[in-house]
Amino acid sequence: MIIQNRDGSLIREPSDARRFQERQPSYYAELPASALDEQSSVIDRIISFAFDTIGARNLKLRVRDSE
Repeated sequence: MIIQNRDGSLIREPSDARRFQERQPSYYAELPASALDEQSSVIDRIISFAFDTIGARNLKLRVRDSE
């Protein structure tokens, strides 16, 4: 399996990487579409916080319709 780092470089993970990643906690964020209009950098800040601050390896981000 070949994976791309955030900086664009490529890395090759060992064959047991999938099992290692399954043990890592998953993070989930959901925000209303209206938040994108109000704060254009909100997705960049969520991604930065998840990967740079708390060291997440897996982030699911959902933008839902405004109510």
